[in-house]
Amino acid sequence: MQQLNQALEWLSRSYLGGIPVDRIATVVGVLLSYALAHAFQRIPARRPAAKHMFSIVSTVFLFGLVQEQYTGLLHLTVGAVALYGLMRLVNRAYMPYAVFLAAMLHLSYSHVRRQLNERVSGRVELDYTGAQMVFVIKATSLAFCIHDGQQPQAGLSAYQRKNAISQTPDVLEYLGYVFFFPGFAVGPAFEMATYRRMVALDNARAQSQLPRRAYAKLFQGVLWMAVFVAYGGTYTFQALSERQFYAQRSFPAIALHLCVAGVAARAAYYTAWKMGEGACILTGLGFDGLDKQGNALWMDIANVHVRGVELGSSLRQLIDSWNIGTNTWLRHHVYLRLASQQAAAKSRASTRATVLTFL
Repeated sequence: MQQLNQALEWLSRSYLGGIPVDRIATVVGVLLSYALAHAFQRIPARRPAAKHMFSIVSTVFLFGLVQEQYTGLLHLTVGAVALYGLMRLVNRAYMPYAVFLAAMLHLSYSHVRRQLNERVSGRVELDYTGAQMVFVIKATSLAFCIHDGQQPQAGLSAYQRKNAISQTPDVLEYLGYVFFFPGFAVGPAFEMATYRRMVALDNARAQSQLPRRAYAKLFQGVLWMAVFVAYGGTYTFQALSERQFYAQRSFPAIALHLCVAGVAARAAYYTAWKMGEGACILTGLGFDGLDKQGNALWMDIANVHVRGVELGSSLRQLIDSWNIGTNTWLRHHVYLRLASQQAAAKSRASTRATVLTFL
């Protein structure tokens, strides 16, 4: 896609203040997923295999050809096949832990590899590790949900009962889930049960609500992109590391710079997460059935609540509002499971679970 790269380089130089091309390509990929999401919704619910295949092919196009993450696509494909093999072959009692260990080892390797490459090249570039983190959350969540599907219902939490999977999905559905195109590169992550409800969505009234809900999120993403373009290059944390910066400014000016730099840095995440959220909504993701009156119920699939981050009144609210998909995964598939396993040592269970979670 040499022509696309040349066009993005021109766009970066001319209008976007020199933003790295790889970041622009990520945004372009997310925007293209809106058009693909419209096509995805036209596939009838009675043809789930076609929806899974469409999702896989779309991800290969967006992540491979548009973002040119060929190495990453290979890594994630091999990883997906290996983890699926573990889900099929390992004893159910040990399967989720084997999947978790293998996925985390592969992710750790990718992060170490990225850091070594950045040290050699002297520059920071977007690579496949962001998408791999989303992939790891989804694959390990699925492994635990399959495990939950084999356990007595009385011993499960409400969240576990809702998302439990009674049987390992076939390979096409599995790949359609972990390679779900709108959220593949930037998230959000979600459970297999959520994906299945989206694939099975066949309600005209609910589907008519999708464009309005989706494009509202896109609009938010565009606004935050404008904030990042306008202030990201001027207000930076790097400037705060230079001694001359403090000599030329008063304390109020320094404090203002620090605050604006924080907002500008977070704006890049808001842009990607809100745009990705909107594209996922446009496919029907988040559909949670109908109430007694026949009205559609929708889950909150957001990866960030901007108001909670920027105006949160406590550290708890800030943490709960940022990177929500990862927080949900840590809570339900790591922390609470560790805590339940240590119930015999109640006085120390919470502390140990917290330490192991963050390790």
